[in-house]
Amino acid sequence: MKQLLTLLFIISTFTTSANQLKNHSSPYLALHGNDPVNWMEWGKPALDKAKKENKLLLVSVGYFACHWCHVMQRESYSDKDIAKKLNKEYISVKVDRELNPVLDKRLIEFVQITNGTAGWPLNVFITPDGYPLVGATYLPRNHFSNVLNQLDKKWKTEQIALSKKAKEMSQTLVAMLEKQERIVEGDISQLADQYVDVAMEYADTLQGGFGQDRKFPQIPQLWALLKLNKKQKNKEADEFIHLTLQKMSQQGLHDEIAGGFYRYTIDPDWETPHFEKMLYTNALMPLLYFDAADYSNNPIYREIALETLHFLQDEMQGESNAYIASLSAVDSKNEEGGYYLWQQKELKEILTSAELNIANNYWNLDRVGELPAGNLPRQKLSLSELSKKLKLTANETSKRLKKLKLKLKLHRNKTREIPRDIKLLSGMNGLALAAFARGSEYDNSVKVSGKKLSQFLINLWDGNKLRRSSATDQQGTLYDYAAVSWGLMRWSNANNDSQAKKIGLEIAKTAWDKFYINNLWIEDPDSLLPEATNQAHLPDSAIISAEALMLEASVLTNNHKLNTNVINNLKNLTKSIEIDIFSYSSLLSISENKKATIK
Repeated sequence: MKQLLTLLFIISTFTTSANQLKNHSSPYLALHGNDPVNWMEWGKPALDKAKKENKLLLVSVGYFACHWCHVMQRESYSDKDIAKKLNKEYISVKVDRELNPVLDKRLIEFVQITNGTAGWPLNVFITPDGYPLVGATYLPRNHFSNVLNQLDKKWKTEQIALSKKAKEMSQTLVAMLEKQERIVEGDISQLADQYVDVAMEYADTLQGGFGQDRKFPQIPQLWALLKLNKKQKNKEADEFIHLTLQKMSQQGLHDEIAGGFYRYTIDPDWETPHFEKMLYTNALMPLLYFDAADYSNNPIYREIALETLHFLQDEMQGESNAYIASLSAVDSKNEEGGYYLWQQKELKEILTSAELNIANNYWNLDRVGELPAGNLPRQKLSLSELSKKLKLTANETSKRLKKLKLKLKLHRNKTREIPRDIKLLSGMNGLALAAFARGSEYDNSVKVSGKKLSQFLINLWDGNKLRRSSATDQQGTLYDYAAVSWGLMRWSNANNDSQAKKIGLEIAKTAWDKFYINNLWIEDPDSLLPEATNQAHLPDSAIISAEALMLEASVLTNNHKLNTNVINNLKNLTKSIEIDIFSYSSLLSISENKKATIK
């Protein structure tokens, strides 16, 4: 009996520890901690195990606020039959893209080029040698099961051919990227004057924003257009900027009740958001709106910027005076957008008849129901139009609206719950610090929050290494170093903070030494995949590129050596920038606006 109990204990221990993600500090990884899949974290042990057992790796990438990541977790990764296949034939690796952004970028590029589209959840099968073989985004349970069966059969019968194909594909992609990284004659600033015209080719001049499909804020591109058009004074560009700023702040991208912005809208008219809220979006939006306020002398934009900072303080503040990574798209009842939507029945129970009249007139909340959980508040009337309808002064209408928003916000916070990704990431908080630095001249509470945040970031630096997260000892990537240095330097310049300046300079110096080698950026020196491509210049994504942040942080230090680095970097014009000016918006903006400063 004693031997049997010992054996059962050993089996139980093995079974429990097979999934390494239980109680992980990342909420996204912890979400998969009870899956029957034997998940491993990304790292050398996973690759070693794949080589030893001669199995393909399934590297599944996502993040906490991703709706379809949750769907695939429920449909497939919680399914015992799917888990049985994975555990028997594959080495399964689950990745939080916000903890491994460089790996995520590499795999996104692979799937984008091979499939024509990419996103999350991102599922990539990788050979034991580390070469991506095939990848996909969300797959329904039965489709995913078929893929697992077919790929397993192919691997067992065509392993040599598949390994060769994956390696050759990787080498081809690397060669393509290296060709685009070829240095050509010229200076980056020479292309800056072309940016306004190029950006306007992508502009939706009727609805605002770039493109004709889903609408992302595309803050780096819009911010660069704002900055570069100061010189050109293109009237059409000015009108487009104003239209876009209005649409983003008055329609479905903006949370009318508590402030803050969603990640994007699923339609071209800015009406229906994908309901996740990201820290990086709500850190960069205030910077855009503050500059727009100065550019157009429009105080409403400044109010939006401050409101967004107050949203961060109220809704996204985590432990240690820092800010969490995101708020989920689905609420605690698993309803997408449910936290933000309203039905007339509930509103009638909460509001007086006068308040309900204002809500319905201003936000058109009594329209036909658009989503199962209700309607999203979107501005139907301007403040002046609402005032006329209510027969009130603009000042009185504004007061009543403010009171109404607070009432709905308090009710929402009390009766509803939204899952929170509580990771405190250094890079994203560096962006937030820059926003608090900009807002500190207008609001003392923002200044107090910014000071506390600067101390949080300083504490992540040990004099040699910057941590990526407050919860682990994982070293930061180039983006973390660049964003934290940028945030500290902007904070220092705005508030004359000598400690922030000292640490910001130290981090910037270390970043140049660690990540810029032979005129190429190395985003993560610890990459485990073979044939990583190092780039002469880095494009913007949903956020400003790490390179652009690094250059601007270096300029702000007024350090001669770092300014020399910036000058030399901007002399290296590449084919990739010539081909796609729009994707390098922040770099072009900095090259134009900073070249006089650093001569």
